Amino acid sequence: MAAPTAPTLAIITTEGIKKAGYGNAASSLLTRSQDEWIEEIKNDIWTLSKKLKSLYATSFAVTTNGVEKYSYPTDFSSEMSITLMTGSVTGTAQAGAATTITLAAANTASDLIGKEIMILSGTGSAQINQITAFVASTNVATVNDTWSTNPDSTSVYMVVDKYKDLQQTPVWRHNSGRTSPERGEPTHFFPIGDSDNGEFILFPTPFRSASDTNGYGIRHQYYADLLRVDLTSTLMTTLYRRWRSLFIQGVKYKCLEDLDDNRQTQEAQKYRGDLNAMIVREAYGVDLSNLNISVEG
Repeated sequence: MAAPTAPTLAIITTEGIKKAGYGNAASSLLTRSQDEWIEEIKNDIWTLSKKLKSLYATSFAVTTNGVEKYSYPTDFSSEMSITLMTGSVTGTAQAGAATTITLAAANTASDLIGKEIMILSGTGSAQINQITAFVASTNVATVNDTWSTNPDSTSVYMVVDKYKDLQQTPVWRHNSGRTSPERGEPTHFFPIGDSDNGEFILFPTPFRSASDTNGYGIRHQYYADLLRVDLTSTLMTTLYRRWRSLFIQGVKYKCLEDLDDNRQTQEAQKYRGDLNAMIVREAYGVDLSNLNISVEG
């Protein structure tokens, strides 16, 4: 049997209004629920907790030789980790397809299965996948997932063979004791603020050599800012599925409140109860659904 269709913003808000008993209400009510009430529900969640399992996100980036400052993802909220990825097997691909990449003709490496391959520049830059099969005679590597953008003959790749977690350090220590610029493989990162969503500085400044301009790979794990997550994004679609009942109950309650329906008090209590229960489930270390209790007499 096929998997159920993921709920959409329209499905969530329509169902919430129907459960409130206003299924034939004007379209303006549906518009208000999508423009205002869903945002209020997101804010209610965000007020109670900002580090929830479902808000865990990962992004990938590639450093540039001689550049130390990089922007956080647009939906960044708080740090988990930044991992530097390096590798000695690099080259320019000959071709690519949805789940394959053909390595350079000069490639001699063959022990590649299980390793990750990252596109450093050219078509599909900053994508990463794991190699699940490799044919040495054709240099074709099969990867575990579909490329968002298929690599081609302009794609410069790196097979990752080393991971290093960068140490988070207060930015005021960035220039402490420095007597000259330092370049090379980064070991630290310094979070800094700006007027938007923040940036971080890598130290030492990423630099291989004047002749090797390939960058390092960066895997950035973080908590997304629920208030900045696009309502049509993949993450938001996942949240609609995981928190479907909560969103529907929230729209129901806020619809009754907006229309001054006397049922709003009862529905508000249920909404708050559902909200608190979800926070308990989603917070790391306090998932009561996994708690086992034994009684010894």
